[in-house]
Amino acid sequence: MSRKPSLTVDWERLWVATRQNAWTSLAVIPSDGGVDITQVAESLMAAGRQHGEKPVSLLNATGAQLNDVRHLIDRLNGMTARGDWVIIAVDPIADNPSVVPLARAASNALLVVRLGESLLTSAQTAIDNVGRTRFLGSVVLGRRRAPQGKIVPVPPAN
Repeated sequence: MSRKPSLTVDWERLWVATRQNAWTSLAVIPSDGGVDITQVAESLMAAGRQHGEKPVSLLNATGAQLNDVRHLIDRLNGMTARGDWVIIAVDPIADNPSVVPLARAASNALLVVRLGESLLTSAQTAIDNVGRTRFLGSVVLGRRRAPQGKIVPVPPAN
């Protein structure tokens, strides 16, 4: 029996951690532009597909403009109606506020930050605009571009 590469195991751990919550769609939101959110979303989707419980799809909404949002929400609703779990990749909220309604349309969200690079103000902007209660937590990326450890719960508002 061969061992899986550590990157694969990290994504599988992240998938299992997210599934502790009953979501049908999960917005994956970078805190800022230093995160390759498409790679993060694709890696998470691949881990979910390996799990095999239900179909897992990707809705890539990076670069979405305000006039695209209604169509993307309709696509999201169609995908979840047929029984898919949907991972939604969006731009940083601070860079593209047009994606806020799409992130809010998701069941839950994950904030993705890069250790030593992401700005606290950008992370806070995402949390404030999408809604603290929608976030399962945050994923911290290191140089390997893989999740480090586990989902860190978003602390309650003071």
